[in-house]
Amino acid sequence: MQVAEAQTTFRDDFSSSESLDNWALLEIEGWDSKIRKLAVENDKLVMEPTSSGWFEDNFAGHLYREYTGDFELSTKVKVAGTTANLPQTAFSLAGLFVRAPRNFTASEWERGKENWMFFSIGSATEPGTPQFEIKSTYQSQSTLKIYPAQDEWVELKIVRVAEVFTLLHKFAGEDWKILDQFIRPDLPETLQLGVTAYADWPSLAEIYPNYEAYNQHGTKEDKGDLVAYFDYIDMAPTPVKKELPIANFIGQQVLMSIIESN
Repeated sequence: MQVAEAQTTFRDDFSSSESLDNWALLEIEGWDSKIRKLAVENDKLVMEPTSSGWFEDNFAGHLYREYTGDFELSTKVKVAGTTANLPQTAFSLAGLFVRAPRNFTASEWERGKENWMFFSIGSATEPGTPQFEIKSTYQSQSTLKIYPAQDEWVELKIVRVAEVFTLLHKFAGEDWKILDQFIRPDLPETLQLGVTAYADWPSLAEIYPNYEAYNQHGTKEDKGDLVAYFDYIDMAPTPVKKELPIANFIGQQVLMSIIESN
């Protein structure tokens, strides 16, 4: 894996199968993979997860590069079900993922130490209906938010300015819109930035909260019902200064004007 240094720009348009060499896939020694398919096809990154999910101490798939400092992490993504336009199982989504690095094997794993957030699109509480899912997890305690979305390609962006993380989206023909913000002073300077895909919470719920059994061997049956297509992934230093108080309405408007001008 190639690692992004502090304050650098990296963009992958997935124009070659060799693009996967630029990334690391989260794999824990002693645990089954939660990604059924990972490939570059027709200038798109294709991720197809098994029945899986990021929740508390449950792990799913994560493709990433490490990055140090404030950033803009962006992608353009479209999700589909394996047999329909949208997934027909609950909590089947894909999108951006930001995680505090941890190094361990299955035998060394400890509960209660996961710190991350994601911003994804697919079907969450309503299978077959387009929705955004946002989740912020601190010490393996997850906070979930669901918003309505559209069944089409969408650009997603997470902007970090010190401890403030701003989540934005843009459908074709629209301007960037802020969907949410999180204050996460706990997250370190160096993070794993990339994308995730997960599917079919009902199968995982059958063994929840047996984190050990799920993380090691997955669900009893694999009914994962999602295919995610990523057009690009981009990470770059944010042009927003740390002194800007962006966690209020006026600051958000300034943030938006800076993003639109870049």
